[in-house]
Amino acid sequence: MLLLNICVLVGALLTPPSLRWLYSTCILLLCLYQIFRKDWLGLFIVTISLVALISSNSWREWTKNEVEGPFYWDVEQACLRSDGELENFSLIVRDKGRSFEAGLCDRPASSELLPVRLNFARLFGDYREHLAYVKGVDALLYLPKQAQQTPLPLKLDQYPSWRFAYSIIKGDRSRWDERDRWLINYLGITHLFVVSGLHVGFVCMLALAASRLFWRFSRALRQAFCHRAWLDWLMAVPASFAYAYWSGLGEPAIRAALMALVFLTIRATYHKVALLHVLGFCAWLMLLQWPGRALDPSFWLSFSFVLLIALLLERVKGRGRMLWMQCLMSFFALLLTLGWQSSLSPLVVVINLLLIPFVAFVWFPISLISLLELSCCNTSYLYGYLDSVLLWSYEWIEAPLYQVMAITPNHEVMAWVKLTMIGLGFWGVYWLPSRRSLGFLMLLLLAALLSPLTPEWTFQWYKDRYQVVSWNRDVDGQVAFNAPTVVRLGEAKIALNPTKEALAERALVEGWHIAVVDNEERANLLRAMQVNVLSMREGERLSFYLDAERWRVESSDCYQILNLVKTVACEHAEWLESVLNYPQFDTGGLGVRAF
Repeated sequence: MLLLNICVLVGALLTPPSLRWLYSTCILLLCLYQIFRKDWLGLFIVTISLVALISSNSWREWTKNEVEGPFYWDVEQACLRSDGELENFSLIVRDKGRSFEAGLCDRPASSELLPVRLNFARLFGDYREHLAYVKGVDALLYLPKQAQQTPLPLKLDQYPSWRFAYSIIKGDRSRWDERDRWLINYLGITHLFVVSGLHVGFVCMLALAASRLFWRFSRALRQAFCHRAWLDWLMAVPASFAYAYWSGLGEPAIRAALMALVFLTIRATYHKVALLHVLGFCAWLMLLQWPGRALDPSFWLSFSFVLLIALLLERVKGRGRMLWMQCLMSFFALLLTLGWQSSLSPLVVVINLLLIPFVAFVWFPISLISLLELSCCNTSYLYGYLDSVLLWSYEWIEAPLYQVMAITPNHEVMAWVKLTMIGLGFWGVYWLPSRRSLGFLMLLLLAALLSPLTPEWTFQWYKDRYQVVSWNRDVDGQVAFNAPTVVRLGEAKIALNPTKEALAERALVEGWHIAVVDNEERANLLRAMQVNVLSMREGERLSFYLDAERWRVESSDCYQILNLVKTVACEHAEWLESVLNYPQFDTGGLGVRAF
């Protein structure tokens, strides 16, 4: 039943506007079927899902007057100002290494106002607009450099390791530099330095350990509570939500606190419920508040990893249990990093085995106590001792970390391939502890690490600029730059945002075949000269891949369902792909004719 209601909420988001009548018809038939079966509980739960879907206004479309602005960022008050009439407006602000929610200013304007551009939430928009929609806010704002505020100095900043400790307990990485980011990614421990369900789990473990200690030595508590499960609930649940609130109410922390609430409540009431039902109920509650979360990869990642941990606890037995669990979880993390991380340390498993318990039982609690010591006594003696130990340890292991050969995962992995490998990995875990299962997981690991022939080069093309991402100089068909605004792909000469000065003359002399133009007057002139004109949205990205003498073009704004319903960006990418793969250029001048 819960799975059905999750499908109801997810289906509403995945249905294109032209097919929403079909979605409404299916929902009506579902309700009639439940009435026919007299399934009143199921009908009641579906009704709750539909009411939540309607009240969330997930199909809202912004009008042109609302989007145009202008908008200003109040640097002093850290809020947004607009000349238009916006009510109950919320946005996520992205700063260096952190993000936070903000709203409209309700006080008089300060002296420093900066004009900003907002990315309004759209389900089928570009990446930034889609991200704002997924997060359930009205817009996304990337702060300009002049508006970014430096973090407030703390007495603990004198310790070199504090910038990492603060990101562990708070998730704030604004004190990091690029070398820090590369090192953490290379070692495969990024999950320790963002506030996630893992950190809420640390808080729960500390609270449960304190509950066990109090229960053992306090006779008054044993008389006040019939069972220790209620004391565990009283200490762990408020601590989880308090930490989630203090760390900024991030989505992963809220999900983990909700899971802790549901699980500990069931445990305290002595009900036996399958873990899959608990996870489904938590997912349904989160989607009721905002159905757009279903399009957030981290939403499914949280529940998948909790399910994975539960399967491993059930399947992996005997000695070395924690070692096997850590190895398998690192294997799944490697599958998730395919496609976006170029290199990993081969010591990822060993580093995680050592750091996760160290962070959980030493670094994390001592960092929290050190903040409390600083606020109460204005001293930092405790963290000073820990910092000296951390520095000595890092100096001792720094050389071996960089002397081993790095792992280079396949960075050209399609999403469906990654999902298939993760699904096969879950299947392998389900059949543990048989040797066939271990062999199967090892084959998956080798398939993830051994890359096939990589594309000769990758080329990313934005609306106003182009950029070579990776380039192999030993192959034919390299990128040829004829002019600052003209790029040559194969036999096609493509002009990027040409200026209006001598437009016709340059098009004839340089022999343009395709032009990217954001001005309608220039576009009409080029069309009259038989130059194919392509329009791109602001923020759209076209990626060109040359592999085995064949071009593949992808657009960041392309959304499609089973190749039947697709956006205009998909058609543009397919058209460019056909032009580059099957060109017939006139030898006497302009014009591109594709089969």
